[in-house]
Amino acid sequence: MGRERVLVWLSRVMFGVAAIAMVALILEYGFHLSEAEEHLIHLIDLIVVGVFILDAVIRFGLSRRRLEHLKSRWPMLLILGLIVGQLVLVWHLAGRGWLPAFLAGRSVLSLAKGYIIVLQIYLVFLIVGQAVRANRRIASLRLHPSRTVIMSFVLVILLGTGLLLTPKATVEGSLPVVDAFFSATSAVCVTGLIVVDTGSHFTGFGQGIILALIQIGGLGLITLTAFFAIVVRRGLGVRESLVLRGVLTFESIGRIGRTLRYMIGITFLMEAAGAWLLYVMTRSAYGTAGAAAWTSIFHSISAFCNAGFSLFSDSFVRYVGRPDIMGLVTTLIIVGGLGFPVIMNILGRRVLEARPESTTNRWSLHSKLVLTTTLALLVIGTFLFFVLELEGDAFAGKTWGERIMAAWFASVTARTAGFNTTTTADLALPTLFLLAALMFIGGSPGGTAGGVKTSTFAIVLTSMKSMFGGGTRAEIFKRRIPEWIVREALVVVAMGILVVCVGSFVLLAVEKLALSAVLFEVVSAFGTVGLSTGITPALSPVGKIVLMVIMLTGRIGPLTLAMAIGQRREALDYDYPDGRVVIG
Repeated sequence: MGRERVLVWLSRVMFGVAAIAMVALILEYGFHLSEAEEHLIHLIDLIVVGVFILDAVIRFGLSRRRLEHLKSRWPMLLILGLIVGQLVLVWHLAGRGWLPAFLAGRSVLSLAKGYIIVLQIYLVFLIVGQAVRANRRIASLRLHPSRTVIMSFVLVILLGTGLLLTPKATVEGSLPVVDAFFSATSAVCVTGLIVVDTGSHFTGFGQGIILALIQIGGLGLITLTAFFAIVVRRGLGVRESLVLRGVLTFESIGRIGRTLRYMIGITFLMEAAGAWLLYVMTRSAYGTAGAAAWTSIFHSISAFCNAGFSLFSDSFVRYVGRPDIMGLVTTLIIVGGLGFPVIMNILGRRVLEARPESTTNRWSLHSKLVLTTTLALLVIGTFLFFVLELEGDAFAGKTWGERIMAAWFASVTARTAGFNTTTTADLALPTLFLLAALMFIGGSPGGTAGGVKTSTFAIVLTSMKSMFGGGTRAEIFKRRIPEWIVREALVVVAMGILVVCVGSFVLLAVEKLALSAVLFEVVSAFGTVGLSTGITPALSPVGKIVLMVIMLTGRIGPLTLAMAIGQRREALDYDYPDGRVVIG
């Protein structure tokens, strides 16, 4: 049997073994097991690690560049060394009598638990490694990038649904399938619409699952697996780079690896900084440091990924009088919603254009458009919300400072995140319409937000201005916008309106609810925002499924969905004569 055939068979076997490892981890952390069953699971873990070690030895023996092979797998070797070291210590303490029996017993127990934890961390790394190889196989299928994106989201949603159905995920030990499906979809689509309270209904394990789904959904499964491919293999294949270029809409294939490292690095750095600052600001409100740390980490990731999930039953209503917390959370939301191309342009890394930046033109046209539109929407949204609710119930009992802060927070979160400092059901109808408009526009391309996107909205406004002024082309910042971009922007807005209209019609047909509440809920789902007037938990299973479809459409984008469903047409070598149609 040749070397290549051996490697192919090894990959197939190890993919199955990784699946067994994943099942073992799910059984241990998701189900209530007896002591004997836990010992059996740990034995399976040990056998799986042994098989992976054998696989590593065989691959090392077949490798033509053994030194490079070892360097590319240093994380695995480090964890493997910890496992071997702990096994030696456990054996010595238990059998050699180096310590008194009482201390030795406690030491053996402590080391054994630590050994199991390190062993399971190693298993997670191995599962990730197999996911990287699976990503390479998917790339070789030559699917359209839009279909690859949809497949990845659906796969993560199904996996998340299964994990949320495990007994240890919820306080009550059970969750209806449709509610688990809805919660997983909302987390992966970073929406924040909920059917059960996240903080009280889910256990720490369940909250951890939701947080992992938010992180994966915010960055994208393909992006994460490609990043791990760079870490594990120190590079991407050509086909993987092509798929990733289509997913991230970058033009230069040569910059993808470096861009990916910047994206993941910026994300983790911002989330870590946000979590630390939140911990410092809120530590005194918690009994233990662990509870404060977990809450801070959860809300930092949820804010940066624009997810809107909160462990507080009242979201951030309790912090409306804390400008420091409000300022930090809104900063995380805004930065996460700007999109990575803009963030990296701000940091001095050109992403959208292949040519190096000139000293006189640091900002790309995309960045200028996004930043200008975002600032305008934030200012206008804050002003209108404040004026519309000045005498409303939402501001009842609040100081002037709290009212201004609540208006600012609503303007920020309505476009992307879904947190709230005022009760949405108490808002006046004009205010709900304002928030719906902001949710429909959403954040910016290349980020974690939904909606039709700020750049799309700006281009449509520019083209309308040009038409009203008798012009024949759209111009922004002394740059002409190509006709195909204008046409694509109009299609995105039109499809967004179509999704909202069809979704509202279907929801009205199956639910006995007011039009204003249904329309607000549908726009929130499409914009992956998460604001709600409170009707989500009361929806029927059919209504929840409708919202799930809308959330997924809003997350991947209506144009991406249309490209995935549609069939590519061959170029025609003929054309029809122009036809005249009366418009307006």
